[in-house]
Amino acid sequence: MRDLHGRTVESRAGVAAFLAGVWLIAAPPILHFSASSHAFRPYWVSMGLAVVIMLLGMVRAMAPLDVPLLRQITIGLALWLVVAALLQGDGGSSIVWLNQLVVSAAIALSAGLALVISMRK
Repeated sequence: MRDLHGRTVESRAGVAAFLAGVWLIAAPPILHFSASSHAFRPYWVSMGLAVVIMLLGMVRAMAPLDVPLLRQITIGLALWLVVAALLQGDGGSSIVWLNQLVVSAAIALSAGLALVISMRK
């Protein structure tokens, strides 16, 4: 029974990471629309990390307990996103950086909670 609960928690955390990655990619054009061809230059690192987080989230959702190291990798990538948001030197929109900070903290929190729940058994 605990294995089923652990799979459910890990799968939900993976889905949450996937959806958060989708939002991180969609946020710059939605929150800071600009017709300039260089509008996405400040966000390329966070968008690339969001794609990796989405892929890891899909794997975590489909095979929740088969690759346990993905939780720690997801937490590391989310913390890297927090650092990228705090070092906003390339001049992007402050609302996009704040969104990135909040969403990456939520990704790290959900992966951390899944890690803690899996360690309790």
